[in-house]
Amino acid sequence: MRSAGFVLVLGAVVVPGLCSAQAAAPAAPAPKAAAAALVEFDRVVASVGTEAITLSEVRDRAKSARNAVAEAVTSSPAPQGDALKTALDDLVAERLVLAEARKLNLEVPEADVDKHVAGIKEQNGWSQDDFVAAVKMLGFADVTAYRDHARRELMKSQVLRVKVGSKVRITDLEVDEEFARRHPGNTDEEVHLWHIALLVPDAATVEAIDALARKAREIQAVAAAGSRTFEDLAKEFGMDGSAQRGGDVGWFTKGKLQAALENTAFALRDNEISPVVQSSVGFHVLRVTERRRVPLADAEEAKRRIRFELSEAAFARLYVDYVKELKASGRVIVRPL
Repeated sequence: MRSAGFVLVLGAVVVPGLCSAQAAAPAAPAPKAAAAALVEFDRVVASVGTEAITLSEVRDRAKSARNAVAEAVTSSPAPQGDALKTALDDLVAERLVLAEARKLNLEVPEADVDKHVAGIKEQNGWSQDDFVAAVKMLGFADVTAYRDHARRELMKSQVLRVKVGSKVRITDLEVDEEFARRHPGNTDEEVHLWHIALLVPDAATVEAIDALARKAREIQAVAAAGSRTFEDLAKEFGMDGSAQRGGDVGWFTKGKLQAALENTAFALRDNEISPVVQSSVGFHVLRVTERRRVPLADAEEAKRRIRFELSEAAFARLYVDYVKELKASGRVIVRPL
């Protein structure tokens, strides 16, 4: 099972901590104290109409949304309070959208869920056993629980296509103006990219991913300090075919790299060393040594990409507005976490 692809497609790898079976058992709490602890854990923190959202649901959502690889890159997880607030906002929005789905009498057939699951397995090259393991690592109790989650997501997508997607309007003028800004004189920016790639192996554990991320941060610090050349570090630590060339991976225009790599590479100054960047295959330290403008290979493809990006940005803005409208028209009560 390829863990890196799994992180990008399904979400974060989460391995709950295990209590030591050898540890001495604590004294049982008094009945009232135990009840109070249970109430605290499962207390209602929000309500949407007649539906309650409990603190345990918020914690479960925050856990499933964690990105263990991204946390390994930064060496510090997101603050718990921020993660819980994000999870609560997500749950409130989800309940509001699903309530709209019920009003519209929308349903998701089992065949659609089957197709969704099959697509994930095919994209990652997973067997059924791989998929079961991935689902459990995400924090779902079993495949049935994940399918319920997928069904909700597909239902939300139906609502959003109707209520939000139908409002997205990107004009030819907007596309042409953005095209002229990005591609003056029908040219494209191209960067000469070098990297040190540390690849995540198949079926890597969270501990192994964390160790690899630590190694990437150590290499990045040495490269940024200039105490060793980038080429020497790439030759010693690089794990792909570019290592023998000192990390030289050639010239790239936009649209040729994964988004995280592209965004970082094109933001670098010449010979600047990037922070550690996560991709679907592992961790990278990037350097751009030079850049140039070249004739644009396909103007129509560039315009299609621009239209898609503008549409995605417009959809995100309209989604926020739509959720605000639902909150204003619905009975939403949120309590402090």
